[in-house]
Amino acid sequence: MPQEKTKSNGKAQLIRDLKQGTFAPLYVISGEESYLKEYYLQQLRENVIDPTFADFNQIELEGKGLTPEQLTEAVDSYPAMSEKKLIIVTDFDLFKPPVAFSDVLPALLEDLPDYVCLVFYYDILDGKPDKRTKLYKTLQKVTCFAEFSHMEERELVAWLERRARALGCAITPEDASYMIFLCGNSMTNLAGEMEKASAHTTTGEIKKYNIDAVCSPVLDAVVFDLTDAITAGKFERAVSLVGDLIAQKNNEVMIFTTITRHIQRLYAAKLCAEARAGEKQLMDMIGSKSPYYAKQIQNAARRVSLKWLRKAASLCAQTDTALKGSAVDRQKQIELTLLSMASALREA
Repeated sequence: MPQEKTKSNGKAQLIRDLKQGTFAPLYVISGEESYLKEYYLQQLRENVIDPTFADFNQIELEGKGLTPEQLTEAVDSYPAMSEKKLIIVTDFDLFKPPVAFSDVLPALLEDLPDYVCLVFYYDILDGKPDKRTKLYKTLQKVTCFAEFSHMEERELVAWLERRARALGCAITPEDASYMIFLCGNSMTNLAGEMEKASAHTTTGEIKKYNIDAVCSPVLDAVVFDLTDAITAGKFERAVSLVGDLIAQKNNEVMIFTTITRHIQRLYAAKLCAEARAGEKQLMDMIGSKSPYYAKQIQNAARRVSLKWLRKAASLCAQTDTALKGSAVDRQKQIELTLLSMASALREA
């Protein structure tokens, strides 16, 4: 029974293996959270083999252009001055491999030598296991599938508090939630933003004003500000934000897609409020795991009418079609739509 539990939670198994120093023959490391993927790959580098002899016992291969001969040779060669060797293969499509691997791969992976720890690491490719394939059923017996998704907000808040302490500062849970709202939920990005905020504070406490002063907002956060500017009657501010986003090399269609999604989320929040639905239902509707974000959306939705939101959603749909045409000035089209939204606000 414990073995079955381990298989269902590869991330926990990988962490446990590192603590105990006993390693699976095969790991598949994937997921959207690069910070954790890189961290645990480095932990494998440091713990599976003696770093002193890494030149002899660590083999790194790129998935693109990999041949069956290269992989077979890496597996078959014995470690030097070590019980184990570590083989890392980056971005190899394990479940849709090149034809040349069709006969080689299942047999090779099912019967790995005891001295091998083989890691398929996914950086650019998705790497999500295809459970419909025969290979997956074969690999289940010997493989630890460790998928690292973005952490929940409460976990990120606790992690940011620890990061702040490590930098000789402190941050409250509320201000940590604000940093996540402003800077996104990528741990790699948040680590850099925390360093900037800690360097900016002169009191040892990281406050909202420190975060606003030096941290770089993600597109969703800027669009939140942009829409707030429209609903507050600050059209020039909204246009200025669009110009800033374009100057930062953001694609116009992506900018407007984010504006449209934000309007849809405001609409969902308004409907939830009218139906007296709870925060959990709203988070499900808008596809967010962040209670902080849900509260911000609720507050923003209170400031506008359902009539205006319907009009804004209609304008977004019309503009989306126009932006995909080849002859349109996209920035001007976005600005005209924002102007129409501002005008509709006065009529609502």
